[in-house]
Amino acid sequence: MAEVGEAPVLLAEQVLDGDLDVDEGQLRGVGAEASYDAAGATPADIDAALAGAAGVFAGHDLQGIGVAAAGLVDPGAGLILEVNDVPALHGYPVTERLGALTGAGVRVEHRARLQVLGDRWFGAGRGRRTFASVSTGEVLGVGVLYDGEVMAPPGGRSGAHMTVSASGERCTCGARGCWKTVATTGWLRARARAAGLPAVGLDALVGSGDPLAGQVVDEYAHNLALGLVNVQQLFAPGLFILHGEAREGGERFRTVVEERLREAVAFTEAEQPRVLVGTAAVDDVALLGGAGLVLSHL
Repeated sequence: MAEVGEAPVLLAEQVLDGDLDVDEGQLRGVGAEASYDAAGATPADIDAALAGAAGVFAGHDLQGIGVAAAGLVDPGAGLILEVNDVPALHGYPVTERLGALTGAGVRVEHRARLQVLGDRWFGAGRGRRTFASVSTGEVLGVGVLYDGEVMAPPGGRSGAHMTVSASGERCTCGARGCWKTVATTGWLRARARAAGLPAVGLDALVGSGDPLAGQVVDEYAHNLALGLVNVQQLFAPGLFILHGEAREGGERFRTVVEERLREAVAFTEAEQPRVLVGTAAVDDVALLGGAGLVLSHL
């Protein structure tokens, strides 16, 4: 957070596979983005991209910066420990680097956990003590707020690499059958191509009106629900807020996911799962959660 005159400005940064995004929040609506080659980048390339994106912080009296990072994160040490698709981020000292660039205190947390915080403080999760916030599309993951606390065990991830098919496709992490292999945009495009349809995204498939495209979309919704059923059975969050590509799926997509979740409820006294589709861009929610992370430590 930074103070500009009398108006506070929320500042947060997001580190994803191949992109760095910086946003100043809703009060100013200013942002910056820097890109790098995910597979071939070196730590020096990451440093350069971080320096370029961090220029948006210039001229602000910063109270702190929150970083939403993909992969495996060590918040205490300020490290991004591992991102399967970006070798250069393995062990990357993001808080140290960004702190040196800006002179501000920096905190880092996993993107999915900050996304659930963003929903809790600014979105559809307000007023609830337990719910799940879900990223869909190119990036898949779940953040869980349970009894008022974000579930953040050391070494925990976002669920994208939970096994949903023991003999499934090989994932980028090296394992087989990860949820990510059947519930991301890459799978959807490949499945559409295999069905003789254009290799397009969810929005185009839904809008085509083609019955075959509708079958592919339903299969995609069921695949997304595979991982969410596991989350429901373990933690019974009740409310699932979908962000990202799911917004393009329309009411049919939302309903398929919700119905599959309700089929999986074994305890009749449990809250019936509900699925809502977030209206804000998923990146905005995670960045707001990053700003909220700073606020919570002031």
